[in-house]
Amino acid sequence: MAKYEMFTSIDIGSYHLKGIVMRRKGDTWELLAYSSVRSRGIDGGEIKDAVAFKESLNRLLEELSEQTPKVMNSDFVISLSSFEFGIVNISNELVLSDEGEKIHVAPEHVDRLKEISIEKLSEDDGRMVFHIYPKRFLIDGRRMVFNPIDMSATKLEGEFIVVVLPYSVGEMYRNSLMDVFEFEPTFSASPVASAEGVLSEMEKDSGVVVLNLGHNFSSFIAYQNGVPIKVVSIPLGIKHVIKDVASILGTSMDEAERLLMTHGNAQYMDIEDEEVEYRGLDGRSVRSVGKKKLATIIHARLREILNKARRIYRELEISIPDFRDVGIPGGLVLTGGGAKIPRLIDLAADVFKAPVRTGSYSTSSNPPVVGSEDISADPSFSAAFGSIFCMAKNPYQPSTQKSSSFVKKILDFFRSLW
Repeated sequence: MAKYEMFTSIDIGSYHLKGIVMRRKGDTWELLAYSSVRSRGIDGGEIKDAVAFKESLNRLLEELSEQTPKVMNSDFVISLSSFEFGIVNISNELVLSDEGEKIHVAPEHVDRLKEISIEKLSEDDGRMVFHIYPKRFLIDGRRMVFNPIDMSATKLEGEFIVVVLPYSVGEMYRNSLMDVFEFEPTFSASPVASAEGVLSEMEKDSGVVVLNLGHNFSSFIAYQNGVPIKVVSIPLGIKHVIKDVASILGTSMDEAERLLMTHGNAQYMDIEDEEVEYRGLDGRSVRSVGKKKLATIIHARLREILNKARRIYRELEISIPDFRDVGIPGGLVLTGGGAKIPRLIDLAADVFKAPVRTGSYSTSSNPPVVGSEDISADPSFSAAFGSIFCMAKNPYQPSTQKSSSFVKKILDFFRSLW
C-alpha cells in the first residue's frame, strides 16, 4: 500500500490567517482541511502583540485539527506577509580545482556556491534569505550557461536572485512561531507563494506581473525566465478602501467592510443606483446609500492603488529589453482577497491597457488537488496553496531536520514529474 505524506500550509496575513492541510499519495494530492480566521496582534506585517498573535494561530490550528487528525504531525510551511520583502542579485565564485585540472560540475558544487552567497549576504547586510534562484553561471570566466551540471571547469561563478527580509523582522516571526510549534517550520515569502500559487510555467517564463491586493498593503512581483525579478510593496490595501467608505458614509469599519463585500463594485459608470441600507456609527440608526455612490468611493481608492502599480509596471517594461517593444506578455494577474471585488478586472484593464486576469490556484499549472473545489478558485487562498509548491524552486531552508525533510519531499515529487 502506497505511503502518504501530510503537509500543512499557513498564510500569515495582517487581517486573516489561512490554513490548508493536504495529503500526497504517489502523484495524487488531496485537500483534507482548510480554514480562515481573523488575525490578531499583527499590523503592517509586523507582530505588535505576540500573545494575541499566538492565540489566533492556535485557533486556526484547532479548526484545522477538528477537520482532520494529526495536523501537528504534518510537515509545516509558513508564508509570511511583510512590507519589507525585497530582491537582491548576488554573485560569487567557487574554485573547483587549484591545480588547473578540469572537473565535472556536480549538484553539490552548485549548492556550495549558493551557500557561499547566502552566508555572505547574511553577514554583510543582516538580511534573512527566503528564496534563492540561479540566474546564470560562468564557466572558467568565459562561457555563460544556465545549468552548469556535468560541464567541465576549474572555476564556477554564479549569479543568483535572492528574496530577502530584514533579519529583525524574520527573527520576530521565527521566535513567536517556535513558541507554538516547538520546531522551526519551513518559511516562504507571501509575494512569491501567491505568485507560484496562481501562475502557469509559460507565464513565468515569458514574463508576467502579479499584484496581490492585501489588507494593509499590496505586493507587486514580476517574473521572467521562470524566476522573480522584482518585488515591490505598495503602502495601500483594501483596508484603505474600507476606511474611505466608513469615513464618507459615517459608519463603522465593520459595517463599511460589509458594504464593500456585499454591495461593492470597482466600476460605477453603468450600474443601477439602487439604495442599500447600513447602520451609522452609533450602531442603531439606519441610513441608506446608492450603489453608484458606494461604487464611486471604492473606485477612487482602487484606481489609486492600480495607478501606483502601473508606474512600477511601466518602469519594468522600460528597463527590461525583452519587454520594451511588445510589453509584458503575461500582463497582470490580480490575486489576494481584494481581487474578489466585482469588476476589478475591468478597472485594471482600463488602467494598465494590458491583459488582466484573476489568479487563483485553479489557474496555475500546479498539480490538481482532489476535494479543493471550494477554495481552489478563491484568490485569497493563493499563498496557502503556493507555499507548498514553491518549495520546488526554493533550495535554501534553515538547517533543521523538520525543514530539510519538507523541502526534500517536495523536491522529490517535482523531480518525478520532470
